[in-house]
Amino acid sequence: MYKKLTAVLLLSVLLADFSYGAGFALYEYSGRSTAMGGAVMANKAEAASLASNPALITDLEGTQAQVGLTVVTADAKTTVLGNSRTLKHDVWYLPNFYVTQKWSDQVSVGLGGFSRYGLGGEYENPVQTWPGSNLAYKVKLETFSFTPTIAVKANDELSVAMGLEAMVIGFSQSSFYNANPMNPGNYDISGSGVSWGGNFSFIYRPEWAEKWSLGAMYRSKVKQNLNGRIDAGANSFPELNIHSGDAEGSISLPDSISAGLSFRPTEDWVLEAGIVGTFWSAYDQILIQYTDNSSNPFIYNHKRYRDVYRLNFGTEYMLTPSWALRAGYVYDQSPINDTEMDTLVPVHDRHIASVGVGYQTETWSVDFAYAHIFSKDLSGISGQMSDKMGVPVSVKYTDGKSDMFALTFGYKF
Repeated sequence: MYKKLTAVLLLSVLLADFSYGAGFALYEYSGRSTAMGGAVMANKAEAASLASNPALITDLEGTQAQVGLTVVTADAKTTVLGNSRTLKHDVWYLPNFYVTQKWSDQVSVGLGGFSRYGLGGEYENPVQTWPGSNLAYKVKLETFSFTPTIAVKANDELSVAMGLEAMVIGFSQSSFYNANPMNPGNYDISGSGVSWGGNFSFIYRPEWAEKWSLGAMYRSKVKQNLNGRIDAGANSFPELNIHSGDAEGSISLPDSISAGLSFRPTEDWVLEAGIVGTFWSAYDQILIQYTDNSSNPFIYNHKRYRDVYRLNFGTEYMLTPSWALRAGYVYDQSPINDTEMDTLVPVHDRHIASVGVGYQTETWSVDFAYAHIFSKDLSGISGQMSDKMGVPVSVKYTDGKSDMFALTFGYKF
C-alpha cells in the first residue's frame, strides 16, 4: 500500500505546484507596488499598473515604459515522520517590463511581462535517509505572463480595461525513491506549457467624493495543458508505475477578484486598503498520463484546497515633488489543508512588512523596495499517505521566512 501511495504522490507533484496561488503567488510587480504591499489598485498610475489594475493606464500620457527586477531569498524547514530537513539558501530573480501608449484621449494600450507564480527550493541532505525525498527534494517552477491590454476612459469618473494573458510555464523536479531498499533510485520530472486567460478591471473616481477612488480586477480561470517527461535514467520502479517516458497533464488555475479603496488626505499623501480573493475550492483534481499509453492512464489526486484571501494596506507620502516615501503591510492566507500536506510548499499564512523610496523627474524615475515575509508554522498530516498506511503520517512546516528586494526604472518618451 505504501508503494502505491508513493507512486500517486510522486506523480501528482508533476502539476501540483502550478496551482499554489496564495503560498507562492507573486504580487511584486514593481518597486512601488512591493513597497506599498500591492495596495496600488486605486491611486497613482504607472506603467506597472498593467499588472495590478490596467484601467489606470488611461491616466498616463504619451509612451511610458518601466523595467525592473525583484530578488527573493527564502528559508523553511519541513518535518516528515519526525525527520526534519531545511531548504538550502538560494536566490531567485523575477524580471518584469511594461510599456503603455496613449492612443487617443479615450483609449490607451499596453503590454506587460511579469511573473504571477514562482517556486523554488532544494532540501539539504535529503536523499536516502529522509522520508520526504519520496515526494520531492528539489523543485523549480517559473512562470512569465505576457498581457496585451486595451483601456478606455468612459468619462471623467470611470475607466475600464480588458486584457489577454499568455502564461509561459517551465518546471523541473527531483525525487528519490527510498521506500524499497532493494530498488532505490533518483528520477526527475520536467515540463513546460503555455496557458491562456484574461482579465477585466476598472477605476472609479466619483466627483462627489473627490478624495476617494475604487479599483477592482477580475482574472479568469485558466486551463493548462502541459507536456513533460519523467526521466528515471536506467532505473525503473514498476511497483510505483514509474519509468522514463513522455508525459502530459492538465490542471486549472482558479479565478480571482481583487479590489482596492484609496483615500487621499492631502495632495501629497495617499492611503489604500485592498483585498484579493482566490477561489481555490474549484481546484479538485490533477490528471497525468504517459503519452505512450503504456501505463496506468491517469493519476487522480485530491488537495481539498480552501478559498483564500489576501489583505493589504499601503501608503505613499511625497516628501518633495521628486522624492516619495512608502510603506505597506500584507496578510496572505494559504490554501493548504492541514490534512493534505506535502514537501513542496513548506509555508503557511504569511505576514509581510515592506518599505520603499522613489525618485522621479519629468522624464525618468527609479523605485526601490524591501519586504520581509514572516510565515506561520503549520502541523498536520499527509492525508493520502495516512489513509493508505492506516496510521497518521505527520508533516510540519516551521521557520518559514523570506526577503525581497525590488528595483524598477521608468522612462517617459
